[in-house]
Amino acid sequence: RGIEPDVITYSAAISSCEKGGRTGTALDLLDEMKGRGLEPNVITYNAAISACEKGGRPDTALDLLAGMKERGLEPDVITYNAAISACEKGSRTDTALDLLDEMKGRGVEPDVITYNAAISACEKGSRPDAALDLLAEMKERGLEPNVVTYNAAIKVCFDAGMYADALEKTREAVSKELFPSFRLVSSGVPKWDLHGLSEATSCMLLADAFLSIIDFSGKHESPSFKDIIVVTGKGLNTDGPDGPVLRERVPKFLHEVAGLVTSAVEGNEGAFLITG
Repeated sequence: RGIEPDVITYSAAISSCEKGGRTGTALDLLDEMKGRGLEPNVITYNAAISACEKGGRPDTALDLLAGMKERGLEPDVITYNAAISACEKGSRTDTALDLLDEMKGRGVEPDVITYNAAISACEKGSRPDAALDLLAEMKERGLEPNVVTYNAAIKVCFDAGMYADALEKTREAVSKELFPSFRLVSSGVPKWDLHGLSEATSCMLLADAFLSIIDFSGKHESPSFKDIIVVTGKGLNTDGPDGPVLRERVPKFLHEVAGLVTSAVEGNEGAFLITG
């Protein structure tokens, strides 16, 4: 006679499916264990909700959250993080924020992952004021924002045309050394390197750099930005749905906000030259 699987067995199997991106199988296993009369626990539900988050199924994640509460199980921070992340990925901003309020009301302490998911939900839902409020709230709770937090906050402000706020958050992140890849390569022709950065973060880091040059130059000297190369890379890691975005959009931003003129670098499709 074979060994009968128990709750631990099913929880481990569902977790494995979650990690492997097999959402449907994870949910089938959850149904199977309930059909065998086994009671899922918080760990089981956390794995199943996380599987829904990875599989882009926010409605199912919310159904599972409701189901575990009906069974008398108390969701923990892992549960809520997975559910909020599922809503964020499904562009369900209001629901994500409602879940954040709910978890605080139940005495579950949000962590950095919680706030990152909620701020990212605000970014997806074009809610810059809510995102900035959440960023302030997490700092009030003694939580340290990380690069994910700041990228989301910068992007939601940038997309809304709130450049002053985006610049402020960029400077906060720079002061925490969260964008170490953005650097001036000074050998030969000066180069600003944007590899691995998003459009919004790239634009605001450049804006901050140019403003710093202006401040450093002082009132009696006109700063020159001529003959600086900006390295964007080919854009393989940027976030445009239609392909690379930095090479086209960063020069456009620099021209629109600062009147800077750029040109292509011959033989290098992953860079452009500021010519005036």
